[in-house]
Amino acid sequence: MDVAALLVGWSAGCLIGSAGTYRPMLSVSTGVGTIAVGVVTTVLCFWFAGLYRAPVNGIRSGALGRLVQSMGLAAMAVVVWQGLTGDAAPRLAISAVAVALVTATGARCGFEVWLIGRREEGHFSIPVVVAGTAAETTTLVEFLRLNPEAGLRATAIVAESDRSDAAGTGPHWMDDLEQIREAVQRTGAAGVLVAVNRLSSGSVNHIVDGLSAAGIPVHLSTGLTGVSRRRLQTFALAHEPIVLVRPPRHTAVHLAAKRALDVALASVLLVVAAPVIAVAALLIKVHDGGPVLFRQVRIGRGGRPFTLLKLRTMEVEAEARLDDLRARNERHGPLFKVSDDPRVTPIGSFLRATAIDELPQLVNVLCGQMSIVGPRPALPAETAEFDDQLQRRHLVRPGVTGLWQVEANHKASFEEYRRLDLFYVDNWSLGSDLAVIVDTVQVIGRRVLRALRRPAPSAPASAGPPSAATGPVELGPVAAIPSEADAEGT
Repeated sequence: MDVAALLVGWSAGCLIGSAGTYRPMLSVSTGVGTIAVGVVTTVLCFWFAGLYRAPVNGIRSGALGRLVQSMGLAAMAVVVWQGLTGDAAPRLAISAVAVALVTATGARCGFEVWLIGRREEGHFSIPVVVAGTAAETTTLVEFLRLNPEAGLRATAIVAESDRSDAAGTGPHWMDDLEQIREAVQRTGAAGVLVAVNRLSSGSVNHIVDGLSAAGIPVHLSTGLTGVSRRRLQTFALAHEPIVLVRPPRHTAVHLAAKRALDVALASVLLVVAAPVIAVAALLIKVHDGGPVLFRQVRIGRGGRPFTLLKLRTMEVEAEARLDDLRARNERHGPLFKVSDDPRVTPIGSFLRATAIDELPQLVNVLCGQMSIVGPRPALPAETAEFDDQLQRRHLVRPGVTGLWQVEANHKASFEEYRRLDLFYVDNWSLGSDLAVIVDTVQVIGRRVLRALRRPAPSAPASAGPPSAATGPVELGPVAAIPSEADAEGT
């Protein structure tokens, strides 16, 4: 896939770089050589940057950084090669590598979307045996089940417990840590995932030594949650591996850069989207004569309330029909979602599928009440039910889109919502924000395609914080949001 995308990118880039000149920048042979050297060098750089390593789901912002670095090295290699052939054209190399970066990034994003979808269906995952104590392995297996897109699938559990309640369900169970190798052989697993936090040091070393001697890869789960790998550093202390966990650190420079990104992006999007908003407002008004905007009080940074703006997508009397839909809740815990909400208007269904209904929140961003990326703003009633840990989501500005919306909105688990929101609070960066923005575009694109394939319009899954006791679902920029009745959505 990379070779095909890079061939297109380098070729198109060379044509673009040569356009408008009185003579070709390069001879045909040198041009073909430039493309060949560029593609081969880029693939080699990708390889050395670790972009072809097997496992699991990494952080896209990190992969994108390595992608950019690899392309830069490839461009330098091409310029050097051109210099050796006596036909150097640095401008052409820059043009070619820029287009190749776009094609390679686009192809990889498309492939990742396809792979995540297939993994959610149970394909292309790496089978592993999960080992540790009974409680920890059960938690870890449930985590893998809730996150199939991560790429690991539990085929067996090995823990010292009778585990009689697990008979007949879930992965194969074995109750002796000495049976790990047998479990790997019996299930055809590619490796072992060990939950080490409740095992003794002696047990962990015994397991690792035995499996390593048998040539079986071992993954160690430390039990840490909510910690980005950017905050982890491994170093040797008297030849023994030690993991350093750095505290979250967001300086005034980071905050200022995030705010600058918000203002710049919101300003551009508002100008570009103004005609779309105007047409949508006209259609809403013509449909039933009701108000164009839906306003709702939400809780923002520091626990301060603000008025969130959305284009109205439900009937004017939607709130009166709220109680009739409570029995149809599709979420667990305080989350609330109803697909195909009958209160959604025909134009509202289209606005939700395309996320046009969320565009007025760009005004909230410019006013400093929201950010482009962050946890979705909660209702006051929801906030009152949050525990102390979840109240920490108010340390940052709420977002028009967010990590939970792009990664886990389709999941019923409230714990996934909680985990991803709190992870963002402690570990956000400009790189992760840009990755979420790119993911948001992809998710909206998939939603639009799904909506076009439907025989009749219906309300798609929406994005936003859970609605503890308040109503139906309204779409966020990429995901589900509670109610227009007591909410047009969260």
